[in-house]
Amino acid sequence: MGALALTLAGPVSPALAATTPAQVTTGFSGTAYGSYIFNADKTLTSGPTASSSISCTGATGKTSSNTAAALTVPAVGNVGSASTTVKSLLTATGKRIESKSTINGTNLLGGLITAGAITSESSADKNTAGAFAGTNKTTIADLKVLGVAVGANPGANTVLDLTVPLVGSVGKITLNGQEKKLVTGGYQVSTTALRVEVLKTGLPGLKVGTDIRLGVSTANLTAPQSGYLLGTGFGSRAILASGLLNSGPTAVAYLWCGGGTTTANVAGTTIPGLATTGASSTTASGVLSPQPKSTVINSLAGLNVLNGLIRADAIKAETSATLAPGATTATLTDTSAFTNLRITGLPAINASVAPNTVVQVAGLGQVTLHKVSKSSTAIIVTMIDVVLSQPIGALPTGSRIQIGYSSTGVGL
Repeated sequence: MGALALTLAGPVSPALAATTPAQVTTGFSGTAYGSYIFNADKTLTSGPTASSSISCTGATGKTSSNTAAALTVPAVGNVGSASTTVKSLLTATGKRIESKSTINGTNLLGGLITAGAITSESSADKNTAGAFAGTNKTTIADLKVLGVAVGANPGANTVLDLTVPLVGSVGKITLNGQEKKLVTGGYQVSTTALRVEVLKTGLPGLKVGTDIRLGVSTANLTAPQSGYLLGTGFGSRAILASGLLNSGPTAVAYLWCGGGTTTANVAGTTIPGLATTGASSTTASGVLSPQPKSTVINSLAGLNVLNGLIRADAIKAETSATLAPGATTATLTDTSAFTNLRITGLPAINASVAPNTVVQVAGLGQVTLHKVSKSSTAIIVTMIDVVLSQPIGALPTGSRIQIGYSSTGVGL
């Protein structure tokens, strides 16, 4: 599901026999990230940090890696620096995808949970006989819960009570969360090294529904298909200078590797102190036949930045990618548009602005309009991309705001 697939820890299953034909024609999709911390109402969101991914491809020899510095999340605690990798491999017996996440220590909830290095690993294999197999592995060094040492290799889906002195039980801790399952002819493996769920009040500054996930890795093998589709769209998001997510993404929709249609809608969005948008909708759709094609459309009914500094009556971010039979380069289209765009003090800026126009807006920062980037098989459009030159509201200097986003691609 796009670059990010969030998989809840579940019961472990044995390796499963294949129901697909006896060949090693398959596709890969995998993710890994260091930490993801959020409230059910998304008022607190950190991460996913150091996110790596391989999305919807049949090619072996692919590698994605990433790193992130240590961070402090208010009321939650400290999470050490993180590193992640995802690889697609050709082995002696078939094909494999591997993902790994490592965090260099953590101190959560005022010392209720502490640990040294945390490692999560997931792999999925398909052999020449068509059989699937997978592995999960978690290692947590020097883990202590409420001051009591816990072994470095906890059993699969180990659940501990989260108890606060003088308060009582407020939630649960899951160690070495594992899942393996067959899904529509494919195979999915996921591992979450450490997960904390706040289920009752009692922890200062944390709401019921707070979810803390450390060391997450997923490895997926898709069913054989004629191509692979990529697509993501959203209305708006704000990213702090530190890289943490502050708001959004809103009305976000992802395209499944094998196609179909997904939609998302929001009535309106506010980025406090900075911007408001009208109703936003996103549709991501794709087909594999007669040729792979993906399309993503995000529509916004109006935009107002800093009390009219930037305005638009409507914004549409629309892209598509199509791969003709036998081709290695996709046909990419961009039919994105502004309706009645205007910027105070810059009368030459209007709805017919050229792609990748960069302007400096006093009191705001650097603004890129109709930002476009392409590869041979994918295209990304961000209709308004702002990097703040000064603090605004809760957003410090260097924060990035993106409004009207569409990305599409096709994989071989």
